[in-house]
Amino acid sequence: MTKFADVVTLSRARIKDPLTAGIERFVGLEHIEPENLHISRWGAVTDGITFTNHFKPGQVLFGKRRAYQRKVAVADFEGVCSGDIYVFESKDPDKLLPELLPFICQSEGFYEYAVRTSAGSLSPRTNWKHLAQYEFPLPPIDEQRRIAELLWAIDDTKEAFLRTINKTYQLKKSTFKNIFSEKENWAQKRIGD
Repeated sequence: MTKFADVVTLSRARIKDPLTAGIERFVGLEHIEPENLHISRWGAVTDGITFTNHFKPGQVLFGKRRAYQRKVAVADFEGVCSGDIYVFESKDPDKLLPELLPFICQSEGFYEYAVRTSAGSLSPRTNWKHLAQYEFPLPPIDEQRRIAELLWAIDDTKEAFLRTINKTYQLKKSTFKNIFSEKENWAQKRIGD
């Protein structure tokens, strides 16, 4: 078994003035969708924020407040995030493949541990001291690579499926609008008739 802190670093990078530093986007907990590793929404730093936690592409964002909401995402852009979000990265890619880290954070065992170690009644938070002690089985790097490739392929398939569902919904909506809009040569009747 491997302790989380033996292979994962909690980034403590901060940017005091994100706007001056050229940072354009920020991520709050409301921007991370439960059980979705992709960040599809964010806020603009120009709107004014107090966030200073800096993250870079490839780092894992984990919602430490209300961990039961299962908010984990992989950054694909640079930005700042809420203090209620931890920024994780692999300490050594030869020990823990960075591509596998988000799936470890998304595992049932990790969520259960994070929820169990949370404190507070209205807005429970887990802390790094506890998460650092989380133990999990870590396979050899070649096996990690195989597992990560498989899990990312599953994620890609899921995302493609969700895009297809969304496009199908949009097509249905557009078709209904086209069919049931006023037509010059169609008679109009009351539903009751």
